[in-house]
Amino acid sequence: MKKFLAIFAATLAACLAGAETLEELESKAESGDANALFALGTYYAKGENGAEKNPQKAIGLLTKAAEANVPAAQAYLGYLYGEGKLVERNMELAVYWRELAAANGKAEDKWVLGNAFLYGFFLPKNQVKALFWISQAAEEGDGRAILKLIEIYKNLKNEEQLKIWQAKFAQMEVEAAKKGNVAAMEAIAKKYMKGNEGLPRNRAQGIFWYKQAAEKGNVEAMEKISQMYAKGRFLPQNPEKAQYYFEKLAETDVRYCFKIANYYVEGKDGFPQDYELAEKWYERGAEKSDISTQAHLAWKYWAGSGVRQNLQKAAQWCERIIKNIPERANNEKTQMEFFVISMSKDISSGAAAPQDFGKYVSSVTAKAQK
Repeated sequence: MKKFLAIFAATLAACLAGAETLEELESKAESGDANALFALGTYYAKGENGAEKNPQKAIGLLTKAAEANVPAAQAYLGYLYGEGKLVERNMELAVYWRELAAANGKAEDKWVLGNAFLYGFFLPKNQVKALFWISQAAEEGDGRAILKLIEIYKNLKNEEQLKIWQAKFAQMEVEAAKKGNVAAMEAIAKKYMKGNEGLPRNRAQGIFWYKQAAEKGNVEAMEKISQMYAKGRFLPQNPEKAQYYFEKLAETDVRYCFKIANYYVEGKDGFPQDYELAEKWYERGAEKSDISTQAHLAWKYWAGSGVRQNLQKAAQWCERIIKNIPERANNEKTQMEFFVISMSKDISSGAAAPQDFGKYVSSVTAKAQK
């Protein structure tokens, strides 16, 4: 409904360009100006812009505008007959005027009408008519209509029609990618790599478009290219290039800091085993993360889990967290804040680090609740 009214409002605004008063519109309407008839019809339908609400006059003016072949007037008149508030509901006239509007209108109008039949928006539900008008919109290049047809034919298991519309949508994506649409670049790269959903398998094209999308900051594409370089799959193994893309990923999503750190700890996927670099990436990620992640890093240094054991760093991360704990009434602490304070005391006392972080958190917080 909102979509229909938005289209109607935009069309009405265009029709009213240059018309300043109700009298001017009345004069134009008397001379047969179709857009003025349409504008006046809407004013009398709503009781706006100086016109008193007059359903009979509104329907008369809108009918004249619709008969003069103004698609927006035809659509609005059909909507009013389907709604049944301003005028007695008449589904036959609702269907007649809205179909005429769609036939005279653009792909957008056909798409809106198809959905109206599909979901019964002030029209009787009619799957045959819905499919017809959605197909008409798709034929005129409406991407939403094409996607809806793909959904419909997939559900119907009509492989022949499914392939036709998948191919058409894929070509739209190719054109969009060529014009710089980053999401389309990543989408067609995936399709070229797999050879499905309307595009043939062409890994050279897939890699090309992944690289294009990656250079423009698409996260999925950057991860794909980085993995290809790291593993030497589809691209020659190149740890430097893999790390270049992982660096860019880390700038956009802190989670990649920890993923890179794990690569350095394990020494896999083209990354050398390097605990110093692993620590650097763990700390970089922790600096941008919440208290629980920072507490986990403190424990890792304490236990020597995934990093070299470093009690000084473990204590420093605890101190950093404690320093930033906000002051609250009655000196209350969250469970995680209480845990960090307790861990700091354990580290300072020289206690051995528990080897299971999760169990350690649970045991400390359980004590706090007693």
